Amino acid sequence: MKKTGIIIGIIFILTLIILSSSTFIVNEDEIAVIRNFGRVTAIIVNPSDKEQVIGNLKNNDRYESVKLKTEKGLHFKIPFIQSINKFTSKNLTYKSNTAIIQTRDDKKLEIAMYAQYRIIDPLVFSLTVSTLENMRQTMDNRVFPVVINSANTLIFNQFFYQNTLDNMIQSKQAELNKELERDFGIRVTDIGINRKNFPESNVAAIESKMAMQIEKERESLIAEGDKVFVEEKAKTDRIQKEIIAAALEESAKIKASADGEALKIYQESLVKDFEFYRFIERMDVYKHMNDITIFLDRDNDLLEFINGY
Repeated sequence: MKKTGIIIGIIFILTLIILSSSTFIVNEDEIAVIRNFGRVTAIIVNPSDKEQVIGNLKNNDRYESVKLKTEKGLHFKIPFIQSINKFTSKNLTYKSNTAIIQTRDDKKLEIAMYAQYRIIDPLVFSLTVSTLENMRQTMDNRVFPVVINSANTLIFNQFFYQNTLDNMIQSKQAELNKELERDFGIRVTDIGINRKNFPESNVAAIESKMAMQIEKERESLIAEGDKVFVEEKAKTDRIQKEIIAAALEESAKIKASADGEALKIYQESLVKDFEFYRFIERMDVYKHMNDITIFLDRDNDLLEFINGY
C-alpha cells in the first residue's frame, strides 16, 4: 500500500514536471523566439509590428520558413527539444555619455542625448544584439552619431530654440528607424537632446565675454538715458519759455486794454465837464509851486489860468 502511494506520488511529480516543461506563457509586454535544438522555428511578436517583421524575414532566405505568431498567453512546446527566449517589448531608455560638439559658427557645446526604443523583431535582435547590455554599445555606435552629426549643422543660438532642435532630430528619426529595424530589430520611439552645457574650458572665456557685453549694454543705457534727459530738459525749457511769453503777451494785452479803457473814461470826462478838468490842472500846478516865487507878465496865460479860479 505504501509502495503504491509512493509510486503515485512520483508519477504525479513527473507529470507536473513534464507539463511545466511543455508550456510557456508570453505576456502582453513580451515577444519570443522559439528554437528546435537551437534552430529558429517560430517567433511571437506584437500585432502592430507584424508587417515590419515579415519584411525582415523575406529579406533573409535562411529564415523564410520561420513561423510568425502574434498570439500572446499560454503556448505549448516540446519538452527538451524546444527552447524559448523571451524579450520585453516595453519602451527602454538609452542615455548617452556627454560629448563636445562644434557648432556651425565655431562654438563649442557639451551635449548628451536620450532615446526611447523597443524591440520589435526578437529574431533579428537575438542574432545581432542578443542582450540589453550589448544594446548600449549599439545605440552608441548607430544612434548617437546621427544626433551629433545633425547637431554640428546648427548654429549656437539654435540649440536654445526647442522647436528647431526637435524638428532637426525628428527629421532623421524615420530614416534611422529603417536601419535599426532591419539590422537590429529595434525601433526608436522618441529621441532628443536632454543636456546642453558649456565645456569647463570655455566657462572663463564666456564669463569674460558676458561681462564685456554687460558693460557695453550698461554704457549704452547710460548714454541713452543722458540723451533722453537732455531732450526732456530742452523740451521743458521750451515749454517754460512759451508759457512765460504767452503770459507776458496776455499781460500786455490786458494792460493795453486797461490803459485804453482809462483813456476813454478820461476823455469822456473832459467832454462832460471841461471846467472840472481845468480845476484839476490848476490843482496840479499849485501842488508844485509850494515855497516858490515866480514873476509872470500880466498877459501870461498861466497867470490868467491861476487867477481864473
